[in-house]
Amino acid sequence: KNDIFELKSKLVQNGKTVEKLKSKTAIKMIVTLEVKKEAEYIMVEIPIPAGCSYGEKGFGYKEVHREYFREKTCVFYRNLPVGTYTITINLEPRFTGEYTVNPAKAEQMYFPVFYGRNAIKEVGIED
Repeated sequence: KNDIFELKSKLVQNGKTVEKLKSKTAIKMIVTLEVKKEAEYIMVEIPIPAGCSYGEKGFGYKEVHREYFREKTCVFYRNLPVGTYTITINLEPRFTGEYTVNPAKAEQMYFPVFYGRNAIKEVGIED
């Protein structure tokens, strides 16, 4: 669903977009949020792969607050004009295997019927 918010996510390891991760090598999960209509009080939920844990925690442009949970990161914005925004999460792959990554979702907190999400993805972690 992408009529108000369009989300794209990718995993970057050693400067390259990858689908198979190497364990014990830092990665970045980069989520691109395209806002098609100006919105207020937005929450972006970004699930992380189950075999990963957080690396260095950071804060991004226009963010009001960021919360790190075991299975996802939530990023909060007060107001987002039309445009494209990038959210970066530092991760460390720890456990080998094949994992499903749930869709990232952006929604207005007080009007949750206005939302956007991307697709489910598969990711592998190998030694």
